[in-house]
Amino acid sequence: MTVHPLQQLRRGKSIFRRLVGKPAREFYLYLPTTLQENATIIVAVHGISMNAAEHMVKLRQLAEDKGAVIIAPYFSKRRYPRYQQLEDPKTGKRADLALIEIVESVCTQFGLKRQKFTLIGYSGGAQFAHRFAFYHADRVMACISCAAGWYTYPNFQETYPLGLSPNTGPAGMSVHPDWRNVRHHVIVGSIDTAIEPSLNMKPEIVAQQGTGRLERAQRWVEAMNNVVITEVGLPVEYSEIAGMGHDFTDAYDNFRVDRIISQSTVFKK
Repeated sequence: MTVHPLQQLRRGKSIFRRLVGKPAREFYLYLPTTLQENATIIVAVHGISMNAAEHMVKLRQLAEDKGAVIIAPYFSKRRYPRYQQLEDPKTGKRADLALIEIVESVCTQFGLKRQKFTLIGYSGGAQFAHRFAFYHADRVMACISCAAGWYTYPNFQETYPLGLSPNTGPAGMSVHPDWRNVRHHVIVGSIDTAIEPSLNMKPEIVAQQGTGRLERAQRWVEAMNNVVITEVGLPVEYSEIAGMGHDFTDAYDNFRVDRIISQSTVFKK
């Protein structure tokens, strides 16, 4: 493999990059010290606090342990106000396509093999992650959703984003036919039950999913397993962390969510 000069310079370091052109596609990147052409690619998606850099920093050890490249896209509130749903219904801006272009660019620039990647999302980022996995299953090996505010259900009678009714997804998309083959792991705190101003409390969501993030995670895992265990035998892994609430820094610093992620079955071949 021919080594790109930037690979040699930037291994073991964090980089902020911006793709040329519009719409804006910005991201943080971490290349492991030992970088192989077939390196695992992990995409870490922030919540509404927009802390993409912190996501990249917290996952650097995971990158080193697994020889993985970390890509942490930055979806600004101004440019991608509804990134959690992949497409902004008002402007038509597609956060999902922005991510695809970012990953393609990184693979091209650093000589990486194009392969399915693993998505890790926290809060609003978890909303983005599991929805991306539904509609772009051909690009996703696994999806780890940490403390999502609410979910899209594997219900083909409900329109998106509540369900997966055909032709109601981003830009009129239908769910990818391979969506059942994506490995999922849901992580949530046992006391992540608060009803905060940012939590979607629309009546139809409460009726379908419950109130706090803990209940919503439990219900979604049950709904998914009712489908995927029967059809493909890939149960959704579920981790409920005792005493953990809803704080990204606390989750990683004190509850070591990164270790739970590192040991997840989604990384097993």
